Amino acid sequence: MSVDASSESTTSRRPEDPVHPGLAAGAVSALDVFGQSLAATGPSIAIGGTIPAVYLTAGSGSLWATAVGTVVALLVAWVVAQFARRAASAGSLYSYVSLGLGRGPAFVTGWGLVVGYVGIAAACLVGAAVYLGALLESAGLPATGTAAQLVLLVLAAASVLPVRGVRLSTRFGIVVEAVSLLVILVALGAAVVHFGLRFDTAQFTAKGVDLNTVMPGAVLAVAVFVGFESAGSLGAESRDPFRAIPRAVIGTVLGAGVLYLVSTYVQVLGYGSAADLATSAAPLNELTRASGVGWLSPLLNAGIVVSAVACGSAGVNAAARSLYNLSREGVLPALLGRTHPVHRTPHLALYLLGAASGLLPLVLIATGSGELEVYAWTAAFGTFGYLLAYLLVALALPLHLRRRREPVAAVAVVSVLAVLAIGYVTYKNLVPVPAWPVDVLPYAFAGIVLAGLGWYLALLRRDPDRARALGSRTISAHPSDTAEEQPA
Repeated sequence: MSVDASSESTTSRRPEDPVHPGLAAGAVSALDVFGQSLAATGPSIAIGGTIPAVYLTAGSGSLWATAVGTVVALLVAWVVAQFARRAASAGSLYSYVSLGLGRGPAFVTGWGLVVGYVGIAAACLVGAAVYLGALLESAGLPATGTAAQLVLLVLAAASVLPVRGVRLSTRFGIVVEAVSLLVILVALGAAVVHFGLRFDTAQFTAKGVDLNTVMPGAVLAVAVFVGFESAGSLGAESRDPFRAIPRAVIGTVLGAGVLYLVSTYVQVLGYGSAADLATSAAPLNELTRASGVGWLSPLLNAGIVVSAVACGSAGVNAAARSLYNLSREGVLPALLGRTHPVHRTPHLALYLLGAASGLLPLVLIATGSGELEVYAWTAAFGTFGYLLAYLLVALALPLHLRRRREPVAAVAVVSVLAVLAIGYVTYKNLVPVPAWPVDVLPYAFAGIVLAGLGWYLALLRRDPDRARALGSRTISAHPSDTAEEQPA
């Protein structure tokens, strides 16, 4: 490995601080990298909570909507994997974008993705609090009402900070998701045994359903994959980032896609129709009771709680490394680039982002908003950050490969498809205009991104050397690369 020549042009990077020496290089195995992507994607939460929303939108076309969502996610994952095979950095997607589109778009990518991670982490905390409340209620303990939800939310927020080491948090994510998914698969298997496995032609033919029904459902299906790219944030700590990260990115999307398709098929099969399934507030729990394994319901709830906490932790983990990298490159305040003297984690960035992800839903719930409403708002808000980052990284890939004098034609085709797919998903999130307060979320997100961009442009004017160091901590997979100027 060597420092990419494109990153060496003009740097006034801060010198390494002997008290805060940086992240622990080589401390993360391929399994840990996969655990980061898996936990951030949160397939257990998606199967138990978000996927049912697809049924409400797509009806009999639910299986096709899930399939389309999987294809879109695979397009983006392939684009990310192409970058990950060639470059590694704690900055993940923003470092990739800097290689193709330049520093300004790269900062927008990083800043937007941090906002996205915080939004999804906030949604995960709300989901954990809601399901924990339901679990306690089933045990006869009072856990409803605003006061109880606030207490549960604080408990969930206190659990997401992976300060003690990235390996601890990633291994926790793997174990949690493995156990939770095992319970879900047992529940789905029981449903198959009870209702009988048959070829449900209605789901495959989607009779009476057209693209106007399937595609909005596909938009929701795309949202359940976000977070798979977070493996890239461990580029500075992975032992073999150029193989481990691409495999984790592609493997997570493929594995999650298969799980979502199987879950969709079996749940619709068990209910008899997607319409019946869409009316259920807790489809998996009802399905287990109907299948004669109702004793699994508390385990399902517990699995979703810990999965939600792991998902929030993974999001904060990835966002903190973006802030850390931007700080070490001199773009953000030096405080955010400090690491824990023992655990070598960006602890101050973790504390800041953990507080932000917990404070947002706390304020909303304390002022009278419902838990499920807050979950939907924060998840929708966070999704804009991911979509922006995915769009820019898809645009950046052909330009980067062209500068490297690599074949571009086939890559350009996939990148264009990814851009079109992301553009459509974004459009369907905005049109028709949703009801208040969801209609103001795009403007709030745009305002935060523009404020961050204003910070960067001001820095570029005040201290151009520091601003131009953005992307300078990127490592190349090819030591023999010829020098190439990073786009301005």
